[in-house]
Amino acid sequence: MDRRTRWIIGILLALVIGLGVGLVIVAADDSDTSTTTVPLESISTPTRSTTNQTTTPSTTTPNGGTPVPSPEGTTTTPSGSGGL
Repeated sequence: MDRRTRWIIGILLALVIGLGVGLVIVAADDSDTSTTTVPLESISTPTRSTTNQTTTPSTTTPNGGTPVPSPEGTTTTPSGSGGL
């Protein structure tokens, strides 16, 4: 028999024996530790209000969109240069 074949058979045999011993150890484990399940806490998600607190008149722009309402009394002007 070839030397390489003997090595392969030996490694496979050692693997099978090792797995068998591990299975016997796990099956023979008779520890008295009991597992308890703890119920999950209820998870609540915040609900969104469907009513509008402020209404702003909507004006259409030439491209068909409507502007986003600014927060109460604050207006911002664009400054600087943009780009990606």
